[in-house]
Amino acid sequence: MALIHIDDRTVFCSISIFSGGGIGDAGIEFGAKVPVISACELVPVRAGLIRHNYPATEVFQGDIWEQKKKIITHAKQKLGGKNPWLFVMSPPCQGMSANGAGKISSSIAAGKRPEEDERNRLVLPGIEIIEELQPSWFLLENVRRMENTVITNELGNAENILDTLGRRLHPLGYTIRSAVIDFRDLGVPHHRERLITIGTRIPSLVEAVPHGTIFSQTPTLLHPELTHGEERKAPHLTLRDVIGKMPPLEAIEGKSVDPNDPFHQVPVWNKKHHFWLSHTQEGDTAFHNNRCINKNCQAESTLSTETNCLECGETLPRPQTSVMGWRCSTCKTVNKAAELICACGTKRRKNAKMSKHNRLIRGFNTSYRRLSWDKSASTLTMNSGVISSDMKGHPEQNRVLSVREILMLSSLDNFGKNKFPWANKYKFFSKKSDGTHFYDGEFTPRLVRQVIGESIPPLAMQKIVERLMYLDPHVC
Repeated sequence: MALIHIDDRTVFCSISIFSGGGIGDAGIEFGAKVPVISACELVPVRAGLIRHNYPATEVFQGDIWEQKKKIITHAKQKLGGKNPWLFVMSPPCQGMSANGAGKISSSIAAGKRPEEDERNRLVLPGIEIIEELQPSWFLLENVRRMENTVITNELGNAENILDTLGRRLHPLGYTIRSAVIDFRDLGVPHHRERLITIGTRIPSLVEAVPHGTIFSQTPTLLHPELTHGEERKAPHLTLRDVIGKMPPLEAIEGKSVDPNDPFHQVPVWNKKHHFWLSHTQEGDTAFHNNRCINKNCQAESTLSTETNCLECGETLPRPQTSVMGWRCSTCKTVNKAAELICACGTKRRKNAKMSKHNRLIRGFNTSYRRLSWDKSASTLTMNSGVISSDMKGHPEQNRVLSVREILMLSSLDNFGKNKFPWANKYKFFSKKSDGTHFYDGEFTPRLVRQVIGESIPPLAMQKIVERLMYLDPHVC
């Protein structure tokens, strides 16, 4: 894709860091038609996906702190000293928290290393790149709680991340706005709330959106129009809309893979998982399976902690495990021998009888849960193939969502009448820097699920970038 100069100082192109496997970049390059000239990714196999799918993109594989100067040098040489149009960063979200500034500040004042996840500070090298290259636009995507995240800044002080952005970039002429957007409101067929922070130094837009409070409770002029949901142009897409006509699968040997589509496959469950979920209703969790499965009994348990029917003793299809421990006299919960206090607050008696019991697996009601046909899919995570993770069960079939279904729900693959320009271009081949591949075959299910779980859906990225193009007076 040829590079285009949109004015005497700017080249129409994008730079991406924390790029994952380049899933979001598909919405930029294949969707919005903005060439991605360079990308940076820490994990080798994910950097390899970028090499394969974007052969014209310079891939910097490694720690951003070590790669930032290389990225800057490459851009200046590639663009002849001119500015890139767009800079995108999506740093890891696992470290984001709502730690208070007071706790970090007091640790610094006491000369101690604050309890801080270093991944939160990865925005700092991104800011350095913006300062050096001064793109027309920058985009920062992360989890919604980044709004409240406090870091130790480059000065050694505790500071909110958004305040750091403003302090460093406002003097360069940037106006910045940040708002939480659920990507399903943009037509992506799953629930995914993210904090979208957009900055621009285009004079007419700086005048229209002057410096001020960066975080906004609602999307701003700089954010894309929300098109789906109540009182909008279209309803949210549901699981039925997207995967309702997919061929059936079962999480057992011989039935877990579609012979006509290797991507339409699911992990095989053990007998316990299959037993628990086969008795679970759509939209519900196996923890709520309180009806006895004995046809001659059918009694309903009145205790949420029971593992067996109180009438006939039949095992209930609830997630449970066997432990050596004691039974609480108050709530009847089984506790491990080492546990001195039950979750209900009752203390273990000194003479409490220790024996082998079945007890419910400790978990949340979002675990071992089926999705609902007529609701949007839940957030796609790296654990989309694990039924014990949050809301991963198929609405009616005994399985999790297949790899193909995850691709469709992420908007990387076509679904229904939706045909995407990247759907037949992006492939799960991962190329090393020497041109060889990381593994034989086209894909591994685990890699696909992990990459999708950490990526910006390409449809959302396309709509965000196309909004910037619409607002930019220099872009036709």
